[in-house]
Amino acid sequence: MKTAPSKVTCGCNRSSMLTFVVCIMCFTSAFYWNYLTRISRRNSLIRGNEKLYNKTSTHGSLTSSPRSCKPVTKFVFIKPEKTGGSTVSSMLLRFAMENKLVAALKKVNKEDYYIRLDRKNHRLGILYYNCSNFPGYDYLCLHIDMYDRLSLERIIPNAKYFTIVRSPYTHLKSRFYYDRKDMNLTMSPDPFALFLRDIIEDVKVDKSLLQGSNSFSVRFGLDIYANKTSSLAALQRLNDELDLVMLLEYFDESLVLLKKTMCWNFEDIIYHPCKVHTEYQPPMTNQMRDIITKVSRADIRLYNIFNKTFWKRVANYDGDFEADLAKFRSVQKAAKVRCQKNEDQEFCHKLQSDVCGLNKIVYEEQMKWLC
Repeated sequence: MKTAPSKVTCGCNRSSMLTFVVCIMCFTSAFYWNYLTRISRRNSLIRGNEKLYNKTSTHGSLTSSPRSCKPVTKFVFIKPEKTGGSTVSSMLLRFAMENKLVAALKKVNKEDYYIRLDRKNHRLGILYYNCSNFPGYDYLCLHIDMYDRLSLERIIPNAKYFTIVRSPYTHLKSRFYYDRKDMNLTMSPDPFALFLRDIIEDVKVDKSLLQGSNSFSVRFGLDIYANKTSSLAALQRLNDELDLVMLLEYFDESLVLLKKTMCWNFEDIIYHPCKVHTEYQPPMTNQMRDIITKVSRADIRLYNIFNKTFWKRVANYDGDFEADLAKFRSVQKAAKVRCQKNEDQEFCHKLQSDVCGLNKIVYEEQMKWLC
């Protein structure tokens, strides 16, 4: 009698197929589960790295990635008038308070607007703490009467030096209105234009008046009467001495360069504009620019050299400058929104305080914990 091998074969095939399908399903499930696990781990790792890269501070700002350099805590900011210097100084004072740095402050009983320096008495005008364990000064960010590198190095050795300038054309105009030199010219529809016409005539009689229209050069100890060759040589030496010269016209870009120079975080350079005047001022004409070109020749040379160096630094920036600039502006905007919502009163109070208020806080704090 014949058997029915076909049925047996068919049963085996079905069993084999079922086993095969089950194996495929198990393999697929295992592969898919492994894939999901890897994705989950990768996302967790990314989130962890983002937290490390974008560490949230107490006031919600973003810091930079882990630094391979050491943050600079010894610095001198040469603060000219009407260049955004008060905004920069306020930012520096906040950074210093966060890091417990010792400020070189003006003597309380000194009525001078500037800290006056000289090589014989290099602490003249600076508050001195007469105690055996005084650690020394870490930074200076107030007005000084004249840049004297030797005196400054005695006060704060091994420091970074930086300053900020602006176009002499807008600078002279800003100083004019800030000093209210137009008080005697109120009958004129354009008091600054009348002032320039007067000064160009007065300079013909008394060339010492050029000092007022070349205040950058005077502040840095440059000879404003030197010929072009000597002037450019002195400017180049000054340019080599300074670690960074910022430009008011490119304020955010300047702070990104400062952050890189000082190895700081984005949150360290958040700022609040100080002493910004929005009163109407008649526009500058070509004739007015021609006069300023004649009377501010030394400052124009200074600005041109610093401007050229500034853009070289941007071009040679170590990293993606545009990306860092965009990130900083995002951090700056976030801080502004946070303060508008009043989400961090202590931070916002310090951020919106002016230089005088912050200097008072620094003075009181230093008197408590120094010596």
